[in-house]
Amino acid sequence: MTNRLLRCLALLVLWGVASRVQAQTSYYFPDEKGGFDPAIPTPEQFLGYPVGSHFTRYDRIVDYLKELDRLSDKVSLQPIGKTYEERPQVIAFFTSAANQRNLAQLRQQHLTLADPKTPAPDYAKLPVVVHLAYTVHGNESSSSEAAMLTAYYLTASTNAEVTRWLSEAVVTIDPAENPDGRDRATQWFNQHKSFPAVTDPADREHNEGWPNGRYNHYLNDLNRDWLPLAHVESRNRMKFHHEWLPNVMIDFHEMGTSSTYYFEPSKPFSTENDLIPRATYDVLNVRLARYFARALDGVGSLYWTKEQFDNLSPIYGSTYPDFTGGVGVTFEVGSSRGLAQEGSNGTVTFPFTIRNHLRTGLAAVQGAVEEKELYLKHQRDFFASALTDAAKFPTKAYVFGAATDPNLTRRFADVLLQHNIQFYALQQAAQAGGKSFAPGAAYVVPTAQPHYRLVHSLFEEVTAFHDSVFYDVTGWSLVHGYGLPYAKLKETSLVKGEPVKNLPTIAGGVVGGPSPVAYVVSGADYHTAQAVSRLQQAGVLTKVSFKPFRIQSPVAQTGSGAQSLPRPAGNTDYSYGSIIVPVAGQKQAPDSLYRLVAAIGRQAGVTFTGVSTGFSAQGIDLGSNNIRSLRKPEVALVVGPGVNPSEAGEVWFLTSEHLQLPVTKLDLGSLARADWSRYNTVVLVGGQYNSIDKNTVGKLKSWVENGGTLITTKTASEWAIRQGLVRENLLATSKPDTTKAAERVDFERVREREGTRAVAGSIYTADVDITHPLGFGLTDRRLFVFRNGTTYLKSGSSPYNTVVKYTATPFVSGYVSKDNLKKIGNSAAVVVSPEGQGRVVLFADDPAFRSYWHGTSRLLVNALLYGPLLNAPTALPTAEE
Repeated sequence: MTNRLLRCLALLVLWGVASRVQAQTSYYFPDEKGGFDPAIPTPEQFLGYPVGSHFTRYDRIVDYLKELDRLSDKVSLQPIGKTYEERPQVIAFFTSAANQRNLAQLRQQHLTLADPKTPAPDYAKLPVVVHLAYTVHGNESSSSEAAMLTAYYLTASTNAEVTRWLSEAVVTIDPAENPDGRDRATQWFNQHKSFPAVTDPADREHNEGWPNGRYNHYLNDLNRDWLPLAHVESRNRMKFHHEWLPNVMIDFHEMGTSSTYYFEPSKPFSTENDLIPRATYDVLNVRLARYFARALDGVGSLYWTKEQFDNLSPIYGSTYPDFTGGVGVTFEVGSSRGLAQEGSNGTVTFPFTIRNHLRTGLAAVQGAVEEKELYLKHQRDFFASALTDAAKFPTKAYVFGAATDPNLTRRFADVLLQHNIQFYALQQAAQAGGKSFAPGAAYVVPTAQPHYRLVHSLFEEVTAFHDSVFYDVTGWSLVHGYGLPYAKLKETSLVKGEPVKNLPTIAGGVVGGPSPVAYVVSGADYHTAQAVSRLQQAGVLTKVSFKPFRIQSPVAQTGSGAQSLPRPAGNTDYSYGSIIVPVAGQKQAPDSLYRLVAAIGRQAGVTFTGVSTGFSAQGIDLGSNNIRSLRKPEVALVVGPGVNPSEAGEVWFLTSEHLQLPVTKLDLGSLARADWSRYNTVVLVGGQYNSIDKNTVGKLKSWVENGGTLITTKTASEWAIRQGLVRENLLATSKPDTTKAAERVDFERVREREGTRAVAGSIYTADVDITHPLGFGLTDRRLFVFRNGTTYLKSGSSPYNTVVKYTATPFVSGYVSKDNLKKIGNSAAVVVSPEGQGRVVLFADDPAFRSYWHGTSRLLVNALLYGPLLNAPTALPTAEE
């Protein structure tokens, strides 16, 4: 009796599981007629819960893809790297078994489409490549769940149509482009979900805590990192992208709960880039849209197109493919942001959002296969037309590079390599654009190459637009962000030799051997700051020069300890901001100091010079009072609700990844309890700080006056001024004339009219005082500044306080309204205000914008390293002092 009962219970359980699976299948695949291979487990069978009832951890998603790879010869899983939090990044390939066996050859055949010199292939025999990219914003969670269902369908379906898809396409799936952010969001939603689900939008489940799961580990928006490639996740996926160059790429997102579903085409002309062939927008996007519409019509889901979202620049995952011969498409689904949430269209459920993404993703595969020849031929024509367009463009090449800054030059060259751009080492000295370029220290980039459109995006200004309403930035040229010397060339005589395939390693170390006096390094190299930070953390006394000097005789090599570098004979000039490591006064013995300096030089890629005398050939001597000791930074970065997560993340990334400087992240809500004596530097990025009470403001003011360095950016600078922390002022802006009758404007023009008042992420020129400690290391007073806010600083109260000032006619690239441009011209970009023994460094803008605006992030680095030295001296030091 007992055995019979157990068998009956087992049958009931199996029946319950089967019926539940059937219910899920009928919901997600309501019109499926071909059936599924029972040997392939559904996501529910593998995970143990229905898809849409729980937020799936990233590792379980990867495990499911591994299981499909194990069970099916139509699936293969390829690792492409790891995130900062050590989560694997993977790409799953879905194609026929025959294609799987031949993937390497198919890839090579596909890449011939990007080479206009090769004959056209037989398009009928070449698979179309479709890439489905999910969850670049980690809290837009429905898409990764849809990725599992899509993977299951492509693997298990026995439908003849799906068999055809896999024969004629290689479908690749990135289940989560932002694994770290996804798991942050998954933890939140699972932690706060209720049974039954709470649909009230005010419930904690639907309101993530700071910083939320949108961002990666360093709180960067990875959907803005396709061109800069500042982050490891982006670099990993870019390598994959250029290995396959997808013909169709779908970028899955979520939007507000009260929205329906968005897919492209985008708003004609106004949000489109004129570099891209019109066929991308008018034909390829429109053709695919019919498949998306049909898929959503099939389940009664509403949608919209042609109204919003930019296709302007290749910073996005949905736009970058347009610049490599494919078509990129943004999908946005109205989000439940939890299991279920009320909105103006009723209650939106998690399964509903998943199903919408599932259906449009499969429709993308269907459309790409049905229109295969169109997309394959377009990619070939795209790269051929790139050469034609380049021939018409007046600039034939760009030269860039700084002999004084080999590491930043190499960084920029490495970005070109990652974008598969052809460039050449400069082989002769050249003068161009009023600048000098040296062989071995500069590179030349011809415009006549298949990736002409990417080259243009990296180097050229954009000043003409079809609209004045923008989704994001309008100035994106990386060469301005890096702040490297560059020039436009009208001919290609400097293009010689073979294209660069690998960049030389910058050795670093110590020139000449151990010194009895000091080790000196130029401050012009971007990595010098990293070396200084490492030395300080090792307990080494470091100094910085406020005046130039010249070192004469080389130090003879003595063969002690670490390997040294040969030193060329002759004089070497050192400018403002050069770093001196004296041998005397150190905790380390001279031999130990030498080995430590050499090791850190190699790690940072900078070269120290050992000097044999403190008597300079020219300029100040090494014992001058104009060479001042540095204090190790003890930095607190204020984070938490009210603080802009991305801007806080930029500072965190800069200090952690570049300086290797440990920084305390202080929650805004705990400032009243903070032990301010632990820190000599505090950073407040853009945000809202009205929650800080008067007592805490008073503590902060006293801390500054007692010697602290407060660094503020954007709206935090406004707050500091309004709280009286500094004796500086915001630029007075004109107020509306209320005596005139209000102008009458049609309601539908509100976005158009208000957009014209914007500062839409644009680029400007400013003059920087390179003799000021904030400007140390810069060799050119002309500085490119990125601006996407409306903080306007008045010039400093002292003639020495305005370190960076916008030029009279500062506009370079992007969109800005006429009124805002008037306010920017001649305003202050950076002001250092001495307060008691301390100082406040006010940035009007975001100096570390998206972790690639290195020209101004150097100013922020200097503020961190040289804080106590930023105040202008009240008198020159005397002999008695």
